[in-house]
Amino acid sequence: MKVFKFGGASVRDAQGIRNLKDVVAREAGDLCVVVSAMGKTTNALERVVNALWLREAGQVEREWQLIRDYHESVCRDLGLRMQFDVPAANATMESYDELYDQIVSWGELFSTRIVSAYLSACGFPNTWLDMTALLRTDGVFRAANIDFDTSEKLLREAFLTSADTRIRVLQGFIGGMADGRHTTLGREGSDYSAAVVANLLDAESVTIWKDVPGILTADPRKNRSAALIAELNYADASRLAASGAQIIHSKTIGPLEEKDIPLHVRPFKHPWEKGTVICRTARPVQVQVDWSK
Repeated sequence: MKVFKFGGASVRDAQGIRNLKDVVAREAGDLCVVVSAMGKTTNALERVVNALWLREAGQVEREWQLIRDYHESVCRDLGLRMQFDVPAANATMESYDELYDQIVSWGELFSTRIVSAYLSACGFPNTWLDMTALLRTDGVFRAANIDFDTSEKLLREAFLTSADTRIRVLQGFIGGMADGRHTTLGREGSDYSAAVVANLLDAESVTIWKDVPGILTADPRKNRSAALIAELNYADASRLAASGAQIIHSKTIGPLEEKDIPLHVRPFKHPWEKGTVICRTARPVQVQVDWSK
């Protein structure tokens, strides 16, 4: 089984989801598709949280309407008929962080519903899995810690139950407590989610699909001479992540290195290109990476 992770920029509109389908169509084996919230949905949901916290009912409804309109518009462009109801905030109003996780987690739940439905409509049967029930965490809201043993058991059971489909669609960034409350792993945590899933299921590899050719020596938006780094070992990749290279979440490498699972960073719009591979056998590289803001 391979793990493919698609970030919010990759699925921000109908064309992005069509591209995702094309990438998935190139893979014949078992596939775990990890998807982030679409576009700037997390930011929009944060505005909902703030309005709820301040008890601004009118603003809450306006923000939710914008989120519903956005997702339903993408669905119409894809030929899907889906509605997105406002979820109940299953949290007390005593903790901002708890309220945050109950609301913001819906971005990934919405996006994966669309991806799953579109893949099915295009002839790719799949199983949608809810990571708030399968990735068990503690109650440290907005920075939850994963219970690896329980999560492995829950995930393996879910994959066995869905063995009749080779494609599973699930969310990055989010998990859940034993009592059903949602948690999040920290902003930009979907890469980490993909690595954890790969670790728990002993995946063959992880591929993070990005809007860049791979890991580069500089931010290509600021430096036209940025060059592709074809191979990195785990130590160099961790060093680059820690130094501010905003391509890989800093926690992603650990779960993969533990099981010796290679990580590929490849261009979403050019899936035939190899991008960058991070693995144990790659030689150390001496390169100055400039991803400063």
